[in-house]
Amino acid sequence: MKKSDKKIENAIRISLTEVCESLKGEVSGFEWLCHRVDFSNVNQSLKVTFMFATNQSLREAKLRLQTDEMANLACHALAKHNIQITNAAKQFVFDTEERHS
Repeated sequence: MKKSDKKIENAIRISLTEVCESLKGEVSGFEWLCHRVDFSNVNQSLKVTFMFATNQSLREAKLRLQTDEMANLACHALAKHNIQITNAAKQFVFDTEERHS
């Protein structure tokens, strides 16, 4: 990994950790998030997955439009580090642990 890639990864990690910690107390059923990125095309390739404990908790968050708020919060946190999300609908994914067990 190049030095510039490490700086970008660190900025993403710091931003998303802040987002994750704030959401844990505010969004019922939200548990964690993860990301992946291609450093040659960060703004278009960054993908963030928000994980919920159950399908029901994810449905409720969507009904309350909390998933929109979560995406907005992540966008703003990343923008502070000059990382611009180009297509939030595709780059932010909401999933549950139930689907993977």
